[in-house]
Amino acid sequence: MQNKLVDAEKLLEILFDKDSRPSLRWLREQQSTRAIPHIKLGHLVRFDVEEVKEAIKGHTVRTEKAASGKPALNKK
Repeated sequence: MQNKLVDAEKLLEILFDKDSRPSLRWLREQQSTRAIPHIKLGHLVRFDVEEVKEAIKGHTVRTEKAASGKPALNKK
């Protein structure tokens, strides 16, 4: 089965629930820095949901919490 292409608003609806959804402006910034893959069809911009999910997973930063419940400091 082939993945469908969606517009920016639909992409945000699919990937995030209403309470944690970032803004359309955030998505456009990610698109402009090429952090999120997109496809241009003439003047239209579309997104492959699965490709975007993989890109977001690749940019995820997880911090471990110390025993106190506060984020652990990463020492260099």
